[in-house]
Amino acid sequence: MENSDKIREHCLYEEWMSLQEQELSDLLNHSLNLNKTTADAEIAAILDKITQHFQDYIDRRRRLAGRDVSAFFSPSWCSTLENSMLWIAGCRPSSFFSLVYALCGADIDKKLSQYFQGSSSEFPQLSSSQLTSIDNLQRRTIAEEEKLSSRVASLQQEMADMPLALIARNSGPICEHNTDVRENIGKIEQAMASAMEEADQLRLNTFKELIQILKPVQAVEYIIATKKLRLCVQSWGVERDHEHGRD
Repeated sequence: MENSDKIREHCLYEEWMSLQEQELSDLLNHSLNLNKTTADAEIAAILDKITQHFQDYIDRRRRLAGRDVSAFFSPSWCSTLENSMLWIAGCRPSSFFSLVYALCGADIDKKLSQYFQGSSSEFPQLSSSQLTSIDNLQRRTIAEEEKLSSRVASLQQEMADMPLALIARNSGPICEHNTDVRENIGKIEQAMASAMEEADQLRLNTFKELIQILKPVQAVEYIIATKKLRLCVQSWGVERDHEHGRD
């Protein structure tokens, strides 16, 4: 891979993480008065902007992956902790739901304490219709995840199958990166790029549908939590790599 490709891929990651920090700061500033002063239309505009940023990021990833998709499956710009959590070059869309339920549980514990202490007259939670919609979306998302996982597993097995296995068997002491090798690996990488594109689209679609199910204020609180978690994982990963001498 050309050095310029490495630079572009690394810059994309750095720009994306910088954007997470900026959006988190903006959301935290808005969240202070969401319940009182911020109209639903204003919140919707904020959510639309964040969603568009996600779409732009996916588009840029797709263009770069067309040149070297392997780099996105084990990115050198991420920590080993981040890489250990990857599913088809990104996060599992189904993890979005785990965070929703975790936040719901944490909020319930907090509100329950306030309720019994008489300091709160409300017991906010996801409505039954919201829970049903989230459950249905989760089931569909997991089904799509399983399809993509099976396809990628098949592509990985092809590396040990014909014709690459035969080429490797007949090679000399030094494995040549000849035309046949380039052609066959290229076919696999093209299929991997397609799988990554579909995985990215599943991540985006799941995010968009989930945000539509949540109430505006819930959506903002959820996105704040996702960005905090993403930034923390990056920070934790960098620190752990430093501790183990991998920086």
